[in-house]
Amino acid sequence: MSKVIKTGESARDAIIKGVDTVADLVKMTVGPKGRNVIIRDLMNPPVITNDGVTIAKSIELKDKVEDTGAQLIIQVANKTNEVAGDGTTTTTILAQEMIHNYFESYADYKSLNVVQVQKDMLKAANNISNYLLSQSVKIKDTDSIEKVATISSGNNDIAHIIAQAFEKAGQYGSVIVEDSKTGMDSFKAIDGMRLTNGSISQFLFNDRVNQKTDMVDVNVLVTTDKLDSVTDLIKIYDYIIKNGKKLLIICDDIETEPLNMTVMNKARGALSNIAIIGLPGFGELRENLLNDICLATGATLIGRDQGSTLKDFEPKYLGELEQVTVTTDDTVLKFVDTDSYGEDLLKARQDRVAELEKTMENIQKEEDKEQYKRRIANLLGGIVTIEIGGNTEVEVKDKKLRVEDALNSVQSAIEEGIVPGGGYSFLMAYLANKNNEVTEGENIVYQSLKAVTSQIAENAGYNGEDVVKNCLDKQQGFNALTGNYENLLDTGVINSVKVDRFSLLNAASVASTVITMGGVVTDENEKDQNVLQLQTTSLPIM
Repeated sequence: MSKVIKTGESARDAIIKGVDTVADLVKMTVGPKGRNVIIRDLMNPPVITNDGVTIAKSIELKDKVEDTGAQLIIQVANKTNEVAGDGTTTTTILAQEMIHNYFESYADYKSLNVVQVQKDMLKAANNISNYLLSQSVKIKDTDSIEKVATISSGNNDIAHIIAQAFEKAGQYGSVIVEDSKTGMDSFKAIDGMRLTNGSISQFLFNDRVNQKTDMVDVNVLVTTDKLDSVTDLIKIYDYIIKNGKKLLIICDDIETEPLNMTVMNKARGALSNIAIIGLPGFGELRENLLNDICLATGATLIGRDQGSTLKDFEPKYLGELEQVTVTTDDTVLKFVDTDSYGEDLLKARQDRVAELEKTMENIQKEEDKEQYKRRIANLLGGIVTIEIGGNTEVEVKDKKLRVEDALNSVQSAIEEGIVPGGGYSFLMAYLANKNNEVTEGENIVYQSLKAVTSQIAENAGYNGEDVVKNCLDKQQGFNALTGNYENLLDTGVINSVKVDRFSLLNAASVASTVITMGGVVTDENEKDQNVLQLQTTSLPIM
């Protein structure tokens, strides 16, 4: 395929046009009075959303050079979403503003040392990031969580449910989002461990219609071995059938012959209350999870590596669970506090958690800490599911995107704290540096800090420049919902500092790279290429 090569102003204009195409569409969604965008392609039903990264990802421009500029912005917006879970629109606004500041503010930009400008832009972004972190306020209560969720989702009812969900889940609990089966928004909490392994066979479900097995008062057998033969299971199944027990088996895998035997006996009613799942996790995490499961249930780990096999089975090897729910994709174990032998399993879990917390204090790597947090959540935390309903599929999809963004914002806020929302945190950084001498590159970044508040005001029907000037003069933030200038922390217009920091850092990264461009090489446009075109309509958020 032949290539299109552009240099100088021709390349610059095409790249900026692509940047503007994405940014001008995405930034109309920011703020409490932002608009939605309808996304439609030939393969899927329409989606109505104000989620910046969803909108950006749907854009593909027919002109390959312009699309290159668009993809740069889309890529960096997605990066912010991956790191902070939100802030894609803010990233887009800041990146666009920095790029335009460079090319429009300096008539002689060609004579500038662009490499030095790039370094100074990154330096300024890092300084501002550190300043924002120094101004953050730690989240202390459920009310603060609800305020963060309200700003991110734009919906008070959803924010209230999210706040309740986080309170119920606890410090190490997890919150997940699912479609509601009733059409109503709600949440439900489960005290227990959620494993990302479902049933080893769909033919083992008790409820074949809903593809799940629900059992209460269940014994659990944990083995690191593979179920190789029928003889491995005869002694276990004989005990279960004679004593009318319910059984969950956690194993490495199962061969066809013992699986068929189990399925056939289940169909005949002999093994009506049995479920089999694979081992959770991998490597060291798997070993730790199995040990945690055995400790939490009172089970004895069976395996050749432990010096025992399934043929050595004794009833005392079984653990106990209050409830088990097995689906195609996951398994939820609800623990008992005291087993039938009188052993205090709750205290055993609490002691293990204390050990894990002490060990976690000396761990530096965040990814290693995450494993410990997950184990603690499994042992003591809660699993809370937020169920999102609606009258149409389009409404449900929009609400789910809002909830997911809000959950990510809350999680980021819990990690690093909060700052005033509405773009005022950036204006605070601008004011803090107002009287300092700055280089051209630093000035580009500092001047761009006004853009977020300005765009929020524009979307609410106000003059953006006037609002920014008033904020700086009054040293107060602008509440676009009420039109008042106020202390936004006190009135609940807040944002996660992590979201703001990474929005700025990533925007500066892509903008400082774009300004170094002298040319562009892309594939030539195909005459009859089948490119999905984006159709957009703006709607007011009710």
